Amino acid sequence: MFQPGNSFHRATLHGRYRDLDPPLTACGFELFVLFVMPPTACNKSLRRAYGDGTTVREGVLASGSREMRNWLRNNPGLVLYLVAPVFGELFSGSAPLNEFVNPFAWAVLTLLYGGGAVIARELVVRWQRGWWSLFALGVAYGVFEEGIVVRSFFDPNWMDLANLAHYGRVGGVNWVWSLHLSLFHALISIAASVAFVEALYPGQRRESWVQRRLWWWGAWLGVAIVAVLGPYLNPYDAPDLHLVLTWGLVIALVGLARVLPPRRERTVQEPRVGPWRFLVVGFLAIFGQFVIVYAGADGGAYPYPVAMVLLVLFAAGVCLLLKWWTSNWSAWDDRHRIALVIGALSFFLIMGPITTNGQYPVMWYSNPVFLFLLWLAYRRVARNYRNAPQAA
Repeated sequence: MFQPGNSFHRATLHGRYRDLDPPLTACGFELFVLFVMPPTACNKSLRRAYGDGTTVREGVLASGSREMRNWLRNNPGLVLYLVAPVFGELFSGSAPLNEFVNPFAWAVLTLLYGGGAVIARELVVRWQRGWWSLFALGVAYGVFEEGIVVRSFFDPNWMDLANLAHYGRVGGVNWVWSLHLSLFHALISIAASVAFVEALYPGQRRESWVQRRLWWWGAWLGVAIVAVLGPYLNPYDAPDLHLVLTWGLVIALVGLARVLPPRRERTVQEPRVGPWRFLVVGFLAIFGQFVIVYAGADGGAYPYPVAMVLLVLFAAGVCLLLKWWTSNWSAWDDRHRIALVIGALSFFLIMGPITTNGQYPVMWYSNPVFLFLLWLAYRRVARNYRNAPQAA
């Protein structure tokens, strides 16, 4: 964190490939047809296959893109697996675009963030729990990543600490940083990623997204691999007692998520507050956290215990405001939820290039594109919401 997601078989030449994985057939075979076969032969073949005078380029693009959309529509778990590292690292500014696209970095971040988000959501669904359980699992994920894997909770020389290396460091623990990052991962890396993808897949909100055993254990294996790589990612030797207590906290948070009250079905009410207010609150919620942390760390406004208490009280206050606006979580829909997520992410995307003092100039070009993509996602969710009554 910076400082301060059946036209395919109409053509007869697809018949023998119907059992291949859709991305392989849609991308590999279609591009082979497009760029390898002579244009005249392709046009004649596809015109006969489609029967409507479609050109090779139109046929290939329509078939491939439609098949790809159908495949993604049936794989929300994979979309979540890919979205989580984007939110947690790329959009937050922790790994700017030029670093995020490094193959090794992308693989490690995807295994860690993607696996964590998929596992957390799947546990909540299997246990039939709600958002509070997801939040507890999000905190557990944050403690696991920052305390066990990279050990930034304990390392006084961690690259992102700045004054937090001294402000709130007691007993070998960076306490303010630990709380700040735990909230960040719970809200952005896990909860925001899950809420965003569920808004894109409203019809599969209550369903398991990990139905194959290989997929489920693969997510766990990926997280375990990154945990093993942890000492190589940051060689800081944290005290054994600290690591044991951190593992105990992770286990306790998972246990808490398991025993929290089950999800309750609520009577849906008409929203009384527009989505734009949730957008603003999402932005200000993250902004407020940074103000609280760095007013103490950089400005010396108050001692570190006050900063930690203010962080908790501020988060609780935002939660109570949202609960009031939504009439106890009944009067809101996917438009409001995704607006809240986009508002929170917008803080990082807007403030990133401003506050990094030219360290990552790529942000000036990449972040406006990311904001535009988030706006497109909101438009899709809003369109789905408007069309839902007709579809029903």
